[in-house]
Amino acid sequence: MHYVQMNHQLISFTGLIRCYFDKVTLVFLIEILYTEAAYSGSTAGEIMHLYLVRHGQSYINLPESDYLSNPDEPLTDLGLEQADAVGRWIAENIKARHLFASTVTRAKQTAEIISKYNNLDIRFDDRIREIGCNAPDGRALPNDQLPSYIEGTWGTLYPYDAVAEHGENWMQFRSRVGGFIESLIRMFDNHTPKTDEERVNQTVLVVCHGGVIEAFYEYIFQKGPWSVVSTMTNNSGITHFRYQPRENRPGWTLYYHNRLSHLTDDMIS
Repeated sequence: MHYVQMNHQLISFTGLIRCYFDKVTLVFLIEILYTEAAYSGSTAGEIMHLYLVRHGQSYINLPESDYLSNPDEPLTDLGLEQADAVGRWIAENIKARHLFASTVTRAKQTAEIISKYNNLDIRFDDRIREIGCNAPDGRALPNDQLPSYIEGTWGTLYPYDAVAEHGENWMQFRSRVGGFIESLIRMFDNHTPKTDEERVNQTVLVVCHGGVIEAFYEYIFQKGPWSVVSTMTNNSGITHFRYQPRENRPGWTLYYHNRLSHLTDDMIS
């Protein structure tokens, strides 16, 4: 049962409404062609549910790490626990058909654990590697030869300066992440799911990095080059977007950012 407010009273309706107004003898008969897709909770035109998962804690995330040297470090013991927890939570709460992951070790390990619990094949993609891990033309650099970061160069503050020695800048990074996003949109060829099975088939998990998640925001919000705010995502935090192009409505919807309900307080990093 749904409701419409008329003359300060809530009047229930299903298909045909008879509305009586105080001190007015005229009776309005309103025929409503009602479908769930036409209501405000519409899923008409829905293309994709997108879940971004930051990798678990790696040794490069530790306070004592020499992160400027940009080493390709594996997950810590805590990072493995975080990946295990997020993998279990996704299996219980999200039905997805597609799993993409960065080819950097900390993201690969996280994706492999998520894959185990969700019975999903992993599609590794170099475009969603962390900033500083690719050449200016987008090519992935060897994981054992990643260039050192340049101290004092924060990508979103200096978007046209290289963040790593002979490496990419923030705008080049955004370009490769944007190409990945657009390939996801094209993957479903504007197909509107009509069944639960089709909706699951258009649900995507992406295991990546904090910088990549920030680049997703900048693409989706159509933001300019410079930033006055950064996007914080904890290790194994989950962000949920929906892409649903509709006339006179924003195409993207943010459901939540940095969800950590799969972790206990002592597991948050």
